[in-house]
Amino acid sequence: APDNALIGEVTLYAEGYKHAKIVGTKVVELFTLSRQLLTKQQHYDWGLRALKTILLISGKLIQMEKKTNKDIDLKTEMELVIKAVRVNTLAKLTYADTVRFEALIKDIFPGSSVEDAVYAD
Repeated sequence: APDNALIGEVTLYAEGYKHAKIVGTKVVELFTLSRQLLTKQQHYDWGLRALKTILLISGKLIQMEKKTNKDIDLKTEMELVIKAVRVNTLAKLTYADTVRFEALIKDIFPGSSVEDAVYAD
């Protein structure tokens, strides 16, 4: 099986994340726990394809952030990844799973505020 934690770490480094090991590990943990704890739905994807999508969206978000913020810390990096996860995942979840998923995010990324990503045109 592919090493998702390593793939997450390397992809985030390539996308410009300084704390890629910490952040990548947390995203993979979120996916693993989601697969285990949320209901089984045909349209849920907690595999490598979905992970890569999240990582690439995270890369776009950090590039946008770097235009206005040169000093991106770990907390900011985690919040950008959380935005990417939420944008790509929440619409697919059942209501009950949305509640569980938000709780998982709070557990895995403690102290990070999570708002939905806002895209400026």
